[in-house]
This record gives sequence, structure tokens and C-alpha cells, in this order.
Amino acid sequence: MTKPKRPVYYPIYLDLKDRKTVIIGGGGKAVKKALSLIETQTHIVVITDNPVTELCNLANKKQITLVNRSYKNGDLKDAFMVIVMDTSDSSINRAVHKEAANRNIVCNVEDVTDLCTFITPAIVRRGDVTVAISTAGTSPALARKFRETLSGTNAIKSTHSIMEFADLTEILSDTRKELMDRNIKLNLDHFQACITDELVELVQSDKKDQARHILMKNLLKGASCNCLPDSCQMLSDMS
Repeated sequence: MTKPKRPVYYPIYLDLKDRKTVIIGGGGKAVKKALSLIETQTHIVVITDNPVTELCNLANKKQITLVNRSYKNGDLKDAFMVIVMDTSDSSINRAVHKEAANRNIVCNVEDVTDLCTFITPAIVRRGDVTVAISTAGTSPALARKFRETLSGTNAIKSTHSIMEFADLTEILSDTRKELMDRNIKLNLDHFQACITDELVELVQSDKKDQARHILMKNLLKGASCNCLPDSCQMLSDMS
């Protein structure tokens, strides 16, 4: 069976100053997204029926507008961009995507690529220089590896050049999709710890099936481990 062709994204930097950006979801991810957007001087509206304390604090400081309820149709009026951070309700995901399409608003539903009209890259900044890294939505963990390698914060040292790891996008995408289909959720630290030099060498030697098997075996270790959120013992052992 021929795999569906992935979108070919056009990289672009947006001026969001004085434009309205809607974030749907009230957890830690929404906080991180809001904080990353505040410096762009966009007007941030967060819609959630369960806001965490950090979001309430940002609202009290007038840095965001907080709407304390679930999303409803019409919430995207006058918006330039919408980002869905809480994707636990598929009906809301689809409804947001539909309203965004009707209003010609750019839309990102985290980890649901077919409902996105844009994806957000991993970003490295130093002064006025910004580097954006994208894997076309195939592997957030790989994008993070690129970002941390470029910024010098990657705990795992590799013998291969960073661009050689781009050869892993196919097997990373396949295994990530399989895990999502099986409703197995892993933290990014564990996923990144499984992106190894060995995989690069196997793929470059045309041994993709073997590389895929090893990757999945190591990834599944993270489904039953006792690691804390945003941590990974495997990552610690490799650093």
C-alpha cells in the first residue's frame, strides 16, 4: 500500500503583534505556549474550563485573556491563529478545525497533523538569530534533538553529525504513529533517548526493519517504567 503523501510545508516567520491568537487548553503545555507567545506582542486568549494556576497568574497580570469555559463555536471570531493544546476531546478538535477553515484562520491541533494548517518548529534563539527546526510533523523528539544539539544542551553525545539523524524520520514517524494507534504515551525524554547512533548506522546500511524493531523495543520500555514526567532514566544512563 502506498503511503499518503505528507504535506510539504513552507517555512515562514510571522509578525503576530496586535493580532489575536487563541489557545485552547489549560494545562502545563498551554502555559508554555502562552509564555512563548507573550514576547511576540500578540493578543492571547486562552479558553479552558480547567485553568492551571500559572494561567490565572498571567491573566491577573493582564498578559493573557482567560476565558474560563470550554470552547464553543464563534470563539475564533477576529482571530488570526488558533492552537489547540488540549486534544483530549476529538469532537472539539474537529470543531475548532472546521471553524478555523470557515474563517480562514491558521490552525494547529497538537499532534493531530491532518487537522493542522501549520505546524510549530523547534526553536533555538541567540540574540537576533533564530533557528527553526521542523521534521514536517513526523517526530517532535527528533526536532527537539536538533534544537538541543544546536543550543549545546543535549545530554546525549553522538558520533554522527546532527543532519545524519534526519535519515531516521521514516522509522520515527512509523513507530510514533503505531504508539498513538495503540494509545501508548511516552514522554519526550524517553523518546529522545531511543534516538541513537545505532539506528543511524542501521538505516544507512539499509537495515530499516532491524532499526525499526530496536527502536520500538526500546520505546516500549517507557510504557512501563517508573520515570517521573519530563524525565527518563535511560537518558540519564546515556549521558
